[in-house]
Amino acid sequence: MNFRVFISLLCLAMMHISLSSAQEAAAYEVVEEYNFYQVHDQKETLIFANMAYIREEPSTKSKLLDSLALGTALKYIGEDAINPTLIRGMKLPWYYIEYLVNGQKKRGYIWAGLLAIGSSVDKKTGNTFLHGFAWQNQEEDNDYYWTELKVLDKNKQLLDTESFAYLPSSQSFSYNEITAANGLANSQNIIRVSFSGEACGIYTFDYQFSWDGKQLQALPKTSSVSDAGIFYYTEELVFPNTHKKGKQIIVKRIEQGESESDINDETVSEVIYKVEKSEEIYEWDGSKFLKSKI
Repeated sequence: MNFRVFISLLCLAMMHISLSSAQEAAAYEVVEEYNFYQVHDQKETLIFANMAYIREEPSTKSKLLDSLALGTALKYIGEDAINPTLIRGMKLPWYYIEYLVNGQKKRGYIWAGLLAIGSSVDKKTGNTFLHGFAWQNQEEDNDYYWTELKVLDKNKQLLDTESFAYLPSSQSFSYNEITAANGLANSQNIIRVSFSGEACGIYTFDYQFSWDGKQLQALPKTSSVSDAGIFYYTEELVFPNTHKKGKQIIVKRIEQGESESDINDETVSEVIYKVEKSEEIYEWDGSKFLKSKI
C-alpha cells in the first residue's frame, strides 16, 4: 500500500469516527430548560406508572433492562435531562437512574413521564400519596396535562386514583402535602397538590382532595398570584374546625389587594393596599361539594 492510499484510508476512517461521534452527540441531546421534576443528583423519586421500563440507552428502541412496578423507589444519578421524546402527547426527557432488583444495585435510563412529580407519606398509616402526568392535550386554546393523584398502602398496593386537568401557565415545580381534615365530615386527611412558579405574576394552583381512608374526593380548587408591591390575589379553603359553621360546610375565602403606594418612591417603607375580601360557601355531603346559592 502506497503512502497516498494509506493517508486516504486514514482520512476516511477519521471521518467515519467524526460522523459517528456527531451522530452520538445528536442522539444524546441534553436539555437544560426542562426540570419540572426538580431533578438533582441522588434525589429519590418513585415510579408513577403502573409499570415502567428501564432502558440501556435513552430511547424506546433501546434494550430493555428491567420493568419496575408502581411505587418502586429509585434515585437520579446526575441531573442531565436527555433526549426529549414525545409519548402520550408529552415531550419529556430521559434520566439516568439507580434502582434495586433483588437487593442488587442497577442503573439505566427512564422516560420522565413514568415518574412521580411529587410524593408524601402519612406516617400514621404508611400510605403514600403521589402525583404525576398521565398524558397531555395540546390543542390550541386547550392545553392541559391530565394529572393523577394516587394512593398506595404501605405495601405499595394501589388504593385509589383521582384525576384532574392541570392547565400550565409558566409554573415550574409541583409538590403535594398531607394536612389534617380539620373537622370536615367523613374525612381523615386533606391532600393538597400544588403547581407553582419562582417568579412574580405566576399563578399557584392548588388542587385539594379529601381522603376518607378508602377514597379520594375532589374539593374546590384554589389559586393565588402576586406581583410584589403592585397587587395580590389569594384563595383559601377554610374547614369546619376554623369557621365553626358545621362539618358539612367548606368556606373559600378570597382576598385581593391593589397597591395604593408608589413603589418607585424610595421614601415609602411599607406598601399600602386597597383590600377587598369575599367568601364562597360550599356544601359538603361527605363525598362531593356543591356551591351554595346563599
